Formats: sequence, structure tokens, C-alpha cells
Amino acid sequence: MTTTLQQTVLTTSSGPVPAGHDYVALPDSKEDGRVTAHAVQTILADPQTLYALWSNVAEFPRWQEHVVSVTPVSATLSHWVMGNPEDEDGKRIEFDSRITEDVPGKRIAWESISEKVDQSGIVMFEASPVGRGTVVTLVQTVKVPLGVVGDAAAAVAKRGPKQTVIEDLRHFKQMAEAGEIPSVAGQPHGPRGVMGGIKEWLYGETNPTPPGTSSEA
Repeated sequence: MTTTLQQTVLTTSSGPVPAGHDYVALPDSKEDGRVTAHAVQTILADPQTLYALWSNVAEFPRWQEHVVSVTPVSATLSHWVMGNPEDEDGKRIEFDSRITEDVPGKRIAWESISEKVDQSGIVMFEASPVGRGTVVTLVQTVKVPLGVVGDAAAAVAKRGPKQTVIEDLRHFKQMAEAGEIPSVAGQPHGPRGVMGGIKEWLYGETNPTPPGTSSEA
């Protein structure tokens, strides 16, 4: 699936998708092994501020999951290292990414340029029609690899492509509005139960059950 931009309209194989308050939910899709996912958030900051925050790629590990580091190589090129930042001996995937479109205060599009990762995306910033905040739209397409590379990718990713896009944009909102990402990591909790087990699978929570409680609950 090819994602291009014509003026302020996102165009996919499903047709044109206006950004911002005119946004029509783009159905998550799979085509030729590529998974397209999207998310939308209204963030209480102006478009230029959010554009500047997103442009600072070296800060991506603060709010993007399973990103160890992003090193700027040039104005349009960056080198990525992905894995579990808390596991120094864990698996790592490295690749390069380049910006394919950059309109200050409006949108940024990118694509990977390495064989190990096939990923592209676009983020768009549009002032909210109610005059408060910015509507941020994130669309990302990832080709799920197979074989050895696929095993490595699965090992470093905590979530599927759809949930990753949703969580990354949610974290970006938290970073922009509060300057940090709230976390409950390390805090004890009771037995998970059925719903808790589902959330643990979805959100990657691995906190141990406190001693003295039933692990079968």
C-alpha cells in the first residue's frame, strides 16, 4: 500500500482521507503483507509546537515504545535502534529512515530505507475547529517480515502495529501536555483475573503478583 499526500488530503488505496476535523476513520487493513493502522488525538498545544516536538527525532525513545535510540544523520536521515531499552542484552533491530515530506507546522512523512524493516508513515497537525488544541492524525504502514528477521521483530515489539500506533500517539499527547509519560511500572497489584490477563497481553504489563495471593485468580 502506498501512502502519499496531496495538499492536506491523505490518499490510500481506500481513497482520499481528509485530515483533522474532516478525518474519516481509515479502516485498518492488510495488503501484500503490509498492515496499515491509524490513530487520532486532540492535543492541547498549537500545531507548530507539536510539529517541533515531533521533529526532534532524538527524543523519540521518551515516548515511542521499544525504541532504544534514534540518531540524526542529516536533515532528512536518521538511524534507529529498536528493542527493549530495559534489557541491555536483548535483541536489537537497526535500520535507517528518511523524511519524504516535511511541511513545517503541517505534516511530516517518512519511510524506512533498510532491508530489515519496511515501514512508512505520516503525521498531520491541524488546528482544532473549536479553536482549542490541535487534531493530530497518525497513519503508519508496516510490512510484517518473515523468517529470521520476523522472529527478531516479534521479539522486540510489545504490541501489534495497530496498538503501537495508538499507544505512541497517546504517549505523544502525554509528553506534549504534561512533559512526561505516566507509568505504573514497578507498582504492585492484585491478581489479574481474566480481564486483567487480557490487558496484560494487550499492554505488555509484566508486574509480578504480590506474595500470598492466588496466581490462579
